[in-house]
Amino acid sequence: MEFGVMTVLIIELPPLRRIDNLDNYLEMVNSVVDYATHIDIPDSTFANPSANAVLIGSLIKHRFSNVEVIANVRVADHNKVGLTALIMGGLVNGVRNYLLMRGDLGPGVTAVPDLTPISAIGYLRDVEQVKGARLGVSISSFDEKYIRDRLEARPDFAMLQYTLSMDDLIRTAEVNREFGVDIYPALLVITNKSARTISRILNTDIPVPQDPISDAVRRAREILECFPGVYISAPGDFNAIVETAKAMHKYL
Repeated sequence: MEFGVMTVLIIELPPLRRIDNLDNYLEMVNSVVDYATHIDIPDSTFANPSANAVLIGSLIKHRFSNVEVIANVRVADHNKVGLTALIMGGLVNGVRNYLLMRGDLGPGVTAVPDLTPISAIGYLRDVEQVKGARLGVSISSFDEKYIRDRLEARPDFAMLQYTLSMDDLIRTAEVNREFGVDIYPALLVITNKSARTISRILNTDIPVPQDPISDAVRRAREILECFPGVYISAPGDFNAIVETAKAMHKYL
């Protein structure tokens, strides 16, 4: 299932931080595979170790062949050889989509200086062994110059930082007219469980709507007028993600 062929509905999984919780984790995937086109797997967010996204993506592809996987890759953890080997291993296991990001650095954690997400795309484009990989970037600011700099790398796709501002999204879409990259904003589901984290990330108090699922679907309709898909995110409330995916599936 290729990006751009149909409306893309990406489900954001939480990171897998406990390997004795694998059955429950796979059951989370099972609860959304009938409604999603892609599963997005984070990798050691906030510099807290979690199971490698490419390996977890490989497991998901073997269990659920009808859904695509987006593996997040922290380039701060890899040199050129390591990154190439990682993606080669993912491709062998059916993982075709890689969201390249720098990665958070915690106390005592140092970065491998070989690559940035942008230079990694330029490097990997010339590596014959990973020609089948689709390479994406994260756009973490809505400054026009920053957006342009990221899109000039010609990624296959991009995923946007959290925002509830249509002005941010419209600005991104306007810059992208020159590049034609498939860009996927976050569809934030604001619930009693997720609102605190979303408010902290956006650095402002976000009120919880009376009907969070209907509110998310309403905003999705507006977003999809400008973009080919969304990724659904509700930090700490995966059930809300499932319910929103079901509602979105009916709409789509």
